[in-house]
Amino acid sequence: MLSLTKTLKKRTKECLSAGQTIIEFTLLLMVIASMSGCRIWDMANFQWQNANANVSWGEGKSDTIVPFTMLNNHIIVNTTINGVEGFRFVLDSGAAATVVTETVATRLLGFSQSKPFKISGSGNGDDPIAYIVNDTQIEVGDFSITDLSVIYAPTSAMPFDSIEETYFDGVLGADFFNCCLIEINHDEQTLKISSPTPQNYQNYAPQSWYSIEIQVEDNTPYLEAIITNGQTEKVVKVMLDTGSTGTLSLFTANQNFVIPDNNYDARTTGISGDTSNKVGLLNSLIIGEQNFTQLPTYFRVVGSNPQSGSHGVLGNEIMQRFNMVFDFTGEKVWVQSNHKTRIPILADRSGLRLLPHNEGAIVKDVAVGTGAESLTISKNSIVTSIDGIKINSANFDQVTSLLSNRNVDSVTVCWIGKENQTCKKLVLNSRI
Repeated sequence: MLSLTKTLKKRTKECLSAGQTIIEFTLLLMVIASMSGCRIWDMANFQWQNANANVSWGEGKSDTIVPFTMLNNHIIVNTTINGVEGFRFVLDSGAAATVVTETVATRLLGFSQSKPFKISGSGNGDDPIAYIVNDTQIEVGDFSITDLSVIYAPTSAMPFDSIEETYFDGVLGADFFNCCLIEINHDEQTLKISSPTPQNYQNYAPQSWYSIEIQVEDNTPYLEAIITNGQTEKVVKVMLDTGSTGTLSLFTANQNFVIPDNNYDARTTGISGDTSNKVGLLNSLIIGEQNFTQLPTYFRVVGSNPQSGSHGVLGNEIMQRFNMVFDFTGEKVWVQSNHKTRIPILADRSGLRLLPHNEGAIVKDVAVGTGAESLTISKNSIVTSIDGIKINSANFDQVTSLLSNRNVDSVTVCWIGKENQTCKKLVLNSRI
């Protein structure tokens, strides 16, 4: 990433006179050499404006509490944009900005596409083009941010193949985490956004919470964790990314990580394209007081995008096993065990990679040599039910978890392909 400061000093005057920018949704704001000086000015103005955006709560309040739902290991929150209600946003601690994605609903907002610039994330492809939209208002419950610059990301800049597959309208990123205490309570399924006042800090003093130091660099939080990789114990620096739907990804490029002999190939999709991974069991991962053993881990061999010397990404499949409070300003998180903490994290046994779809779950990959390949189910087919349970946005995570169940040998899968609906037995086998 280029330094904005020197370039800005050089080009500010002329730009002013011209009147003048596993889904893993990690968003990095990029300024590249091919940009004009005025585009660099747009990017600097974007960062300056958001540092000075106005935040407020309802009269006499310093916090708001709203419910959330889980979909594909994403935290989904109802959001209002410019006074228009009914949008569904992902809470994403790894996103460097707030993003509005292209959906049928957000197209009606009529956002300008006059200020393009490149964004970046995980993947081995080209960085896509998105657009800066100034003077936006985002509301969550009684909380509001006004005079905010957001990123408008068309479908071509998202890890989806079509607008029909885009199952959320946007991403609540660093703008929310920078201003506030963000409490994610999975026991209550509530999100609390608080002003960082002494009184609100006191809520996390009880013994049920314990604090862990983090580093916040370029609007992104990192935590040091301990892993046992092979026979070696290592300290790793990992991004805390609630926008990543997986467990733990470790970047193997230029890193001395031992990939377990017993592994399988897996593809994940990020903003900048696909990543190639070997999935195997990590002996242990220690975060604070919690030790995860025999953890299904993605050893990323192609498509890494390490930032700030990081070794990998900690995803929401692990983080949702805690109630968490993010404090970017104080560079710490508070965590407490919740009802999910002791639930085992299991690896896929089917060979299907599914994403939410308004008709069920869309097939994005079928792994070679698995029960899914034996079904002759094709990519982009729509799985409508598993074991007689119809899939919808409310139960997607619960129903698709049946594909990792160690206690059954097969499940019945129904899907719609190019022709009529088909139902067959899907044999489940351990892949690691």
